[in-house]
Amino acid sequence: MENYIGKVVQLIYVDRKQQVSIRDVKVISVKEGRFKAYCFSAKAIRIFNMSGVVDMELITKKRA
Repeated sequence: MENYIGKVVQLIYVDRKQQVSIRDVKVISVKEGRFKAYCFSAKAIRIFNMSGVVDMELITKKRA
């Protein structure tokens, strides 16, 4: 995950309530099984558990 710091990725994520979401986020930092990222859909910084990441893909095209 450290390789993605400063990059935008698309996540398939399952939260603690077992809700599945697809989010585009910019990874800010990684620490102890979690990572901090700016979530473009929430328009805010969020903390994600790495265990909740089902799939992740690097976004290579520029955001509008």
